[in-house]
Amino acid sequence: MRMSPEEKRELDEWVEKEYPKSMSRLNSSDPYHRMGKRIIVAGIFSYVLFVVFKVDFFEPLAMILLGLGMVVEVLALLAYFRSLSNENKLNE
Repeated sequence: MRMSPEEKRELDEWVEKEYPKSMSRLNSSDPYHRMGKRIIVAGIFSYVLFVVFKVDFFEPLAMILLGLGMVVEVLALLAYFRSLSNENKLNE
């Protein structure tokens, strides 16, 4: 589907207006996301250590870290969606 020059201009204007809002929403959840990612990687590494060295301590540690990492990622999503709903309230 081809866009007319006027439609393209309108779309460009909309993107220029909405892009900073989108980036601020992403930045609000970024600390949680980074922390969750690191915890999940630590859990994976712990599980690899359990498989390689057969040390029983690493298996429950891996499960705890993976579960905690998923909880933190859910918090990151909640922060992101909360920022979306707050923006909608401000625009009304």
